[in-house]
Amino acid sequence: MTITISKTLFHVLSPVLHLSRLFCLLSVKWTKTSCGNYKITKSRFYTIYTLATSCLLVTTSIYGLSQVYQLEVVYLIRLGDTTRRFVTFSDIVVVLSPCVTGPAFALFKTNQTITYLSHLKQFDSLFNQPKKSPKIFFTTALAIFCTAFILSTDIVLWLKLSRNYIFLLCLPYYISYWSTMAIELLFWHFVHLIRIRIGVMNEKLAEMVVTGLNSETTLKKLQDLVKGYEKLIGATNSVNDCYGFPILVIILGCLVHLLVTPYDVYSIIMSTGDSTSILSQTVWMTAHILRLFLIIEPCHGCFVKAKETSQLVCKLLCLSVNQEVRKSLEFFLMYLGECKIEFSAYGFTKINRGLLTTIAGAITTYLVVLFQFNKNG
Repeated sequence: MTITISKTLFHVLSPVLHLSRLFCLLSVKWTKTSCGNYKITKSRFYTIYTLATSCLLVTTSIYGLSQVYQLEVVYLIRLGDTTRRFVTFSDIVVVLSPCVTGPAFALFKTNQTITYLSHLKQFDSLFNQPKKSPKIFFTTALAIFCTAFILSTDIVLWLKLSRNYIFLLCLPYYISYWSTMAIELLFWHFVHLIRIRIGVMNEKLAEMVVTGLNSETTLKKLQDLVKGYEKLIGATNSVNDCYGFPILVIILGCLVHLLVTPYDVYSIIMSTGDSTSILSQTVWMTAHILRLFLIIEPCHGCFVKAKETSQLVCKLLCLSVNQEVRKSLEFFLMYLGECKIEFSAYGFTKINRGLLTTIAGAITTYLVVLFQFNKNG
């Protein structure tokens, strides 16, 4: 499956495309055409690269951790009792799981990614190319910087605590975090590009509210808007189909991390009381919360923009006097109600701000159980 996209769209996606390729999340290649556009197609070479690199990363991570956990200070903190061993094992599983599910879905869902780009291309053919958003560059740069800073700080703190450079064997494990962040950034980009295009539709509708309805031109504009919305629904379905399961794994991972890190802080306070380790875990706790926002906020933004679209169509219905235009608006409003732009974690839960409340409640409940279990043990 092959698609040719505009130079503008490619440049918007370029940073995350390169990052995703590096961390085995896109088995595609791109070439520049004579007219300046970019041709994207599935690549056999990057398919092999994805499989080989993913297996190597998981294998070396497990080996490195098995060596490092033999250090006395690390063993005391991470594997000192049954509860700590269970918590540490859970932490390792949720870090390495995206390194398996992400590449797997990258291989089997490449056509869905290309389909997503096709829907955006068709939308852009109906309307003018959306303006470049500084938010895209800022979010990407900030996420990369924060991830690099947190991982580097954590390595330095552990090296200081263990005083043994065998801890550098954990580097593949830290690279696994990069793989997870690459999935999140790719998801954020894809959802944010849909949000931008819903905003373009809303601008067109707002202009119609201000200028009024002309029966000769309004019907054509409404037809284009319905077609455009249909393309965004298709793009949304492609994102859910392609990234729903990896995002579900990552959300569950964040849930486990937000259980593990407070428990680690408690364990450190009760055992060594090392302030450096406590600071490290606090930083990680903050990072996992921010990762949840990186997933949830663009989805919530699409929900808000889509709601605004329905409100604008209702305003146009109030202004409409032409029967044919009114029927078109009623059909558009019904379509908006029946086919909503919603993102889900593989159908298990909708991704919106309500998910934050659910996660917070689950964390509170399980932490109480975990602390009580440790007390009784």
